[in-house]
Order: sequence, then structure tokens, then C-alpha cells
Amino acid sequence: MKKILSLILFLFLQISFSQTQEDYQKIITEVTDAYNAKDTDKIFNSFSPQLQSTFTIEKVKQFVSENQSKKGPMGTSSFLLDEDKAKRYLTEFENTSMILILGLSPDKKITKLILEEY
Repeated sequence: MKKILSLILFLFLQISFSQTQEDYQKIITEVTDAYNAKDTDKIFNSFSPQLQSTFTIEKVKQFVSENQSKKGPMGTSSFLLDEDKAKRYLTEFENTSMILILGLSPDKKITKLILEEY
């Protein structure tokens, strides 16, 4: 009986703390909207405390400004693959395509946000 209860508890915790594809898509939409509006505060506020300590608001402002001038507005993102604690998306910009690597915490805060050349 203890094994069954333990298994049920384990499965419940896995389900309740797992991020779904919809969670990731919601965050991508929010980041895309904020990026295109140059709302760096909104992007920064979606970061986990750990990411905020390394990717400061000043760095976010610089990142958005430089990327918008070179790549243009952010468009659609298509899921590519699952990585350890992150997902990769092919993200279209006005002037190029990039790989967006996105990680989320259990409370759906961004733990990883990286753009790589495609």
C-alpha cells in the first residue's frame, strides 16, 4: 500500500510541477510581444531571480536594442526539440532566423533565454 501511495504522490508531483508546451508557448508569446514593444521591464520581470542576478535590466535593454536594430522584430517560433531543462525553438525575425533556447522554472519564470545563430 505504501508503494502505491508513494507512486501516486510521485506522479502527482511530476504533473503539478512540469511545464507544458502551452506554458512555453505562452512565455514565448509574452516575450515576443514585449520584445517587439521594447518593453524590457516586462521581459526582465519574467526572469527567475537567478537569471535576474546575471542578466540585469541594463543587459536586457542592450540585448533588445542591439537585436532589434540588426534582426528586426521577432515573429513566429516553432518548436524544434527538448533539451535538459530547456526547449529549442526556431524563431523568425524580420531579417533572419535564430534558435531560441528557453528554460522555465516550476513557477513558470524564465531560467534560460539564449538566442543562437541558425
